[in-house]
Amino acid sequence: METPGVFKLLSFSLILLIAFLPFASAPTDLVNYTCKKTPYTVFCAAALSLDPRSSTADTKTLGLIMVDKVEAHAKSTLTKIKYLRGKAAHPRTKQALPSCEQSYGFIVSAMVPPSKESLTKGDYKFAVEYMNAAVNDVQECEAGFGGSKSPISDSNDYEHKAAAVASAIAGLLL
Repeated sequence: METPGVFKLLSFSLILLIAFLPFASAPTDLVNYTCKKTPYTVFCAAALSLDPRSSTADTKTLGLIMVDKVEAHAKSTLTKIKYLRGKAAHPRTKQALPSCEQSYGFIVSAMVPPSKESLTKGDYKFAVEYMNAAVNDVQECEAGFGGSKSPISDSNDYEHKAAAVASAIAGLLL
């Protein structure tokens, strides 16, 4: 009869599944473990899990992924700001948008590249500092609208969270 052979095959398959199951969930566990140590746990987990690199990432790579998100979002926001500058009717908005454009441009050109470099080279304190500076620039951008909700409030909120999370992840590596 073939039954003992099938039973052996199923038993062996079950043993393999049990043996490798912890390794299959390890990257998700690292994302969750890491994100719990950041100021925006849910945002962090959602943002990182959307990136396929996170499935095989170590903590340093998770930091690089988040800095990539800071950069991509800043570039997108710059495009939005340029569009809004031509359409702004309110004087406060007309005044605030150029300052925000400068801040976001600075994030892309002067904060993201050294953050990536410091994460890559293992000099994590600079990534912490540059991403904290990005958080401050985004807060200043939003404040420039005088306390009322700006036309880029959602973008500022995302960038604030992404930079704060990137800084926190880099801080875990210190």
